[in-house]
Amino acid sequence: MTQNVDGLHRRAGSERLLELHGDLFRTCCSAERSEVSSWSDTGEAPPRCPRCGASLRPDVVWFGEMLPERLLVRAFELSAGCEVFLCIGTSALVQPAASLPLAALKAGATVVEINPQETPLSARASFVLRGNAGELLPALCAAAGRGA
Repeated sequence: MTQNVDGLHRRAGSERLLELHGDLFRTCCSAERSEVSSWSDTGEAPPRCPRCGASLRPDVVWFGEMLPERLLVRAFELSAGCEVFLCIGTSALVQPAASLPLAALKAGATVVEINPQETPLSARASFVLRGNAGELLPALCAAAGRGA
């Protein structure tokens, strides 16, 4: 699961991925919220959905918008069913995603926070690793015998 919208996880090879806040490089219909991969270039800005004519937009969740319900339900299911939950580089403030590690804790998972700064999650996490993810994650993988 990621809150990032930059597509980095997918480009890095992640195949089973829940992009909670969408992907800036995908386009969707503003009315139907369905992904649109191609449309006619009429010069109109923003372009129109080829199915319904509504404006197209980046496939991201903007502030004040709800996350797609099916995606959110799946995120909570996975959180409640995991053994280890890595919470990496987040403020742990943006809801409802900030509740995911709490759901994992409630279900008995080990929650590891990896972050340069303290967050509201820090006091409740099973383990807290302070520092940058780019340095700590390779070290954690090496310590687990998996390499970076």
